[in-house]
Amino acid sequence: MDIQQYFLNPGELVFSKKEIIIKTVLGSCVAVVMHDLKNKTGGMCHYLLPEADNQAASTKFGNIAVQTLINKFLNSNSSIDSLEASIIGGAFIIFDEKEIFFIGDQNIEVATKILKRNKIRIKSVNTGGEHGKKVVYNTFSNKLLVSGLELEHIDDLYNESK
Repeated sequence: MDIQQYFLNPGELVFSKKEIIIKTVLGSCVAVVMHDLKNKTGGMCHYLLPEADNQAASTKFGNIAVQTLINKFLNSNSSIDSLEASIIGGAFIIFDEKEIFFIGDQNIEVATKILKRNKIRIKSVNTGGEHGKKVVYNTFSNKLLVSGLELEHIDDLYNESK
């Protein structure tokens, strides 16, 4: 049986009650992976910026994306005790020497703060660095593979055979 695969773009979120593979590529963005150990459900959000103002309630923002992911689990009969999360990404990437923003650090901080506020156990953290990360996650088995992109060629990121 082939397992469905989804590529998660920035600002997107996936929650699944069935086994799927979620893939994404991160730079200063952050992905939060969440799994319900009892119900074997899983999900991931991928956001670009730490916090939205009241006008922009979009999952492009960490404070909206992480809480929305948590709510998907809670609305699907998950209990806080059975949830665990991983935080990935938040690299320090300089696009322009004149404008250095610590967006990656701020994105990591938002995820950590919201997960702790909701009393969700943080299983693993793979954040920071100066290179992006490729993420592959199985929602049923909770298997999470994270690889650094410093040795990758851009074409390889979207090659399904890799």
